[in-house]
Amino acid sequence: MLVRIGSLDEALQVLQGVDELGQGRTHATYSARLAGRRHLVLVAEQGGELVGFKVGYALDRRRFYSWVGGIHPAHRRQGIAQALLDTQQRWASAQGYGCIEVKTSQAFPQMVALLERNGYQRLGVVEGKLLYRRAL
Repeated sequence: MLVRIGSLDEALQVLQGVDELGQGRTHATYSARLAGRRHLVLVAEQGGELVGFKVGYALDRRRFYSWVGGIHPAHRRQGIAQALLDTQQRWASAQGYGCIEVKTSQAFPQMVALLERNGYQRLGVVEGKLLYRRAL
């Protein structure tokens, strides 16, 4: 498996196969969210096929927000989400961010478990989502 910096188009290509994240996010909605912000788009490839992605952006000079990510259902439980998370954390730390924040839902128990396994602390509920933070 290869994790690398990718494009919004590549992330959207994977997103199309991740039904539980909902549709309606387009290149325009991603671009609007990321406009004027330092951001990172990661993709995971297996055998030349895009199988996962993770997109995040700077909230400020010290905090990086892990916005959205997903793994194609046929490629889950293979360590891809962990590899994307590890790569994002290394990148954010190298860029000088002091922490990563993530919002998720109880509807995604695998994501909650991944965050908690990796030392993310639950801070509470914001806008109906669970807010997690990990110091880098």
